[in-house]
Amino acid sequence: MTAENLTARNTFPALTLPINILAILCTVFIISLFSSYADAASLNLKNLVLDNQAGSIMARFGLDLKGDTETETALENGIKLKLECKASLYLHRSMWPDSKIASKTYTDKLSYDSLSKEFILEKSGNSIALRDKKITMLLQNGWDSIVMDLGPWSSLKRGERYILKLDVHLDQTDVPQWLKKTLFFWSWDIVPSATYQLEFTY
Repeated sequence: MTAENLTARNTFPALTLPINILAILCTVFIISLFSSYADAASLNLKNLVLDNQAGSIMARFGLDLKGDTETETALENGIKLKLECKASLYLHRSMWPDSKIASKTYTDKLSYDSLSKEFILEKSGNSIALRDKKITMLLQNGWDSIVMDLGPWSSLKRGERYILKLDVHLDQTDVPQWLKKTLFFWSWDIVPSATYQLEFTY
């Protein structure tokens, strides 16, 4: 089974804002300095498999960040990032919309310690953060294998067709909520979002 990359894009539409909204303009200007990074950077999937572990459906995959130099620069300039991976498992139905049978979200946080000159990866479920002066090594160790529990294996039925969708994006964590609502048409992703799909028959 091979995962298909459905989308991997990021759009930054032109802004038309009132001149008196100084706070918004300043924030957008800062963010726009990093918007060009998304053109070169991408999150690539390294394998995507489902297996049975102790009676649970386990989704396993790795991620490879291409263009990590741009992401490194953004972190060094104070931008904090969050990796979010959402896995959804559907039962395919030919005459009706597909039925979702499981969904899980995995998150990591990326930041930079200017004192120690280290990049920091806070992994979901781990109390001890990973640290390294090289972002490439940090992400190789942290994102080489990500595992998500999608519920009991018994929920799968023999002979049925299933679809696993994996949405992956890396965006900024320190954008004020009021600004996100105001600029709802603006993408806050440092790296373009990507969606992968795996279809299989059990």
